Amino acid sequence: MSDITTKPEKIASAIYLITSFFNDQEPLKWKLRTLASEFTSLTMSLNDEFFKEREVLILEIKMLVTKMTSLLSVAKNAGLISSTNHDLMQSEFGKYASVLGQSTNISDVLKIEHPRQNVVDQWAQSLASREKNEGNLPSISLAKPNVVRQKPLKEFGAVLVKKTNRQSIIIGLLKRKREVMIKDITPLINGCSEKTIQRELSAMVRSGVLKKDGDKRWSRYSLAPTPISHGK
Repeated sequence: MSDITTKPEKIASAIYLITSFFNDQEPLKWKLRTLASEFTSLTMSLNDEFFKEREVLILEIKMLVTKMTSLLSVAKNAGLISSTNHDLMQSEFGKYASVLGQSTNISDVLKIEHPRQNVVDQWAQSLASREKNEGNLPSISLAKPNVVRQKPLKEFGAVLVKKTNRQSIIIGLLKRKREVMIKDITPLINGCSEKTIQRELSAMVRSGVLKKDGDKRWSRYSLAPTPISHGK
């Protein structure tokens, strides 16, 4: 798998890791995750040599990056993520957007170079280790805020990336179709049984990303509206 796919996957997985500390009622949690899934879905299309609207696609990817970096700044200002994590995320997004802006030639886009080897891996490891040392992600509570430490990066790997992949494919499909059934999704995800996809859909419904209508095999899924937080 090329860098154009693996690097966005790791960035998106890092967003999932960071937002796992957000309260489920926090709209930023689901908005950032939805955008991250769209991000990986769109970057996968850059591998399609027959994709004719590459310049339009790259522009759309850059717009998604802008939205995510803006929301990460909001999350930092609200105390949901640390300044260290915010700066690391902004830096990696900036490098990725810069490469996309340099050329629309796919051979250039596929080579996101940096003086260090495996920069995204090193960055992700740095993110986990620094957050472990700082431990300054607050939990959402009416009581005195508690320090929440992130899990070591060894628990953040292939399984989470594969799960993010499946979710990005589902969300990408729903961007083109208002509603889908499980039979529409199964042919698009290789190496997954219908039961696995059903569990993935159920998890996305529970987390508020998708909306479900109907029962069992006749269930239809659509993108859920972003939850709105009401003040007390």
